[in-house]
Amino acid sequence: MNRYTISFLLFVMCVVSNFLHAQNYYGKSKELPLNQTKPFGWLQQVLVKQAEGLGGNPTVSGYPFNTRMWTEDIQIPVGHAGRAYWPYEQTAYFLDGTYRCGQLIKNQALVEFANQNFNHTLSHITENGILGQNKADDWARVVYFRGLMAKYEITKNQSILKKMSSHFLKTPRLFNNGRALFSIEPILWLYDKTGNEKLLNLAIHSFHKSKSASEGGEYDKAKKNDNLPSKLLDNMLSEKIPHGHGVSNMEQVKIPALLYMYTGKERYLNASINQFNKIVKHHMLVDGCPSSIEHLEGKAVDLAHETCDIIDLSWSAGYLLMATNNGHWGDLVERCIFNAGFGSMDKDFKSHQYYSAPNQPVAAEETSQFNVKLNWGGMALGRMCYRTGHDTECCTGNIQRMFPSYASRMWLKKADNSGIIAALYGSSEFNFNHKGKEIKIQQKTQYPFNERIEFRFEIEKVSKFSFTMRIPKWCSKPELYLNGKKIRKINIEKGMATIDRTFKNNDLIELQLPMETKLTAWGEKNEGFAIERGPLVYSLPVNHKIITFPYIGDPKLKDFPNKLMYPASNWNYTLDIKDITDVNVIENKLDSNTYPWSVTNSPVKIQVPAKKVLNWRLDGTKHLKKFPDKLKLSPNREYIELVPLGSTYLRMTLFPKTN
Repeated sequence: MNRYTISFLLFVMCVVSNFLHAQNYYGKSKELPLNQTKPFGWLQQVLVKQAEGLGGNPTVSGYPFNTRMWTEDIQIPVGHAGRAYWPYEQTAYFLDGTYRCGQLIKNQALVEFANQNFNHTLSHITENGILGQNKADDWARVVYFRGLMAKYEITKNQSILKKMSSHFLKTPRLFNNGRALFSIEPILWLYDKTGNEKLLNLAIHSFHKSKSASEGGEYDKAKKNDNLPSKLLDNMLSEKIPHGHGVSNMEQVKIPALLYMYTGKERYLNASINQFNKIVKHHMLVDGCPSSIEHLEGKAVDLAHETCDIIDLSWSAGYLLMATNNGHWGDLVERCIFNAGFGSMDKDFKSHQYYSAPNQPVAAEETSQFNVKLNWGGMALGRMCYRTGHDTECCTGNIQRMFPSYASRMWLKKADNSGIIAALYGSSEFNFNHKGKEIKIQQKTQYPFNERIEFRFEIEKVSKFSFTMRIPKWCSKPELYLNGKKIRKINIEKGMATIDRTFKNNDLIELQLPMETKLTAWGEKNEGFAIERGPLVYSLPVNHKIITFPYIGDPKLKDFPNKLMYPASNWNYTLDIKDITDVNVIENKLDSNTYPWSVTNSPVKIQVPAKKVLNWRLDGTKHLKKFPDKLKLSPNREYIELVPLGSTYLRMTLFPKTN
């Protein structure tokens, strides 16, 4: 048999395999390789800032980012808190985000940095088939494998599939203890690529804690079903209020939905949806991220969240979006990233917070009061400061994934290959092949500051396919135009509008999403009020005095100062309004090259009448107290100016109201 015959047979096997896989996928859409998307506008700007900031200078963040990461046996410094696997989890976040960022902005230095680690891992495998350093646990590998998965989607390197499959299958075992359960994510990804039924059964029985498998039985021979006992599934389907660690909750919530995508069992999907809805109902804060000062804590107006949970919520919601094609999940992603995400970051990507909050008029060394009741002592200090790195390093690694993950799921393909979905918005160029025809879609917009989104199609030959756009729930009167003509009746299903037609070169679709300004109530008793416009929440920026302190060692640190921030302007206001008609929206037209995520460059500002609350003060510089029971107000009415929360450092977002 000559090499041409062998190549043809391999091609046929690949085609047949892909056909078989398609019928085993019950989700509604899939993500596409990163290199098919090219970001522009503010999205490109923030990714470049990431590359020039902490993403391209990991050593300034200190341990463990000053090591060789997954290419070495990392030793925990004497006296440093943490378990042996922690540095591998933390650097795995970093490597995944670094690889994705590099691919999106064509930064070869970032791609090569990540590839050095990936290639080392793929060439160092134990006799049992285990990939990665011995000290890394299953959870650290889940994070790390996300980078390998992104790499495979671009390179189609078959050795990645072979070696990852061997990692999970060569030594029979279940992944059902703690965060090892999250291994179901890469296991099912491998099943999608290979069609190996052993992987699907391993995922199912890991979730259900199959007794036969845990005792060394052959899980690949077990019957696939969703009738196995599962306390976790029952809890997720119940009305039991979610509690416990935020990251574990946000990673776990997607697992049944992933099982649904490859089994079609509605009970799995319902469990994820119900659990997600409960987290939103009982713990969601105004900026789009649940309270998670390590643990879920409710909806009080003085709560914060861990930065890891911002990324983890958007990652899991992205899977729910692909499982259902319901725009609701895209709404959750954009609200979380645009508000909580940007709000946790230095605007030049040179520092970040471990905890951030809608109301944070101070961010000093002693401000992080939240973990006191957990008796974590010194580990709780300084977590609200803007630092290059924190006492526990997970968030420092995970922030590298925030914006690349958003960009990687802007464009999705329908599972039946009938069309493309614009799921998340931002200026970008997207290339894809439909039935042998190369098609390019250019998305031009200043969203989320502007209401208008343009999609222009570049097609060599006319092609029939469907084009779907997410219509956010906050928009009550969307408008669609095709080549300048208004579409009178928009078919919107589950927050998605679809145009099914034969597209030709230079077709133009214009989507208008009118943004209403709204007054919304938040908190345990809806006692806090916020101003929203479209997907953005608006905050009073608090002027601040900054004290910087570089760490000793790396000469780069002079350009990466850690910052303590103290209030230098009034922040203790109540909204003196009856309804939303009392506010004034000011739109500023900015040059397309101007970075909009800063207080000084904000394209939209909102003026609101307010009064000072004379008996509302900080507890020293430690933290902000809840609203006073009885407000003592200044007699003077004044106007305060709000800007998007994501452009601020110190801020107030939730206010008591006088009327």
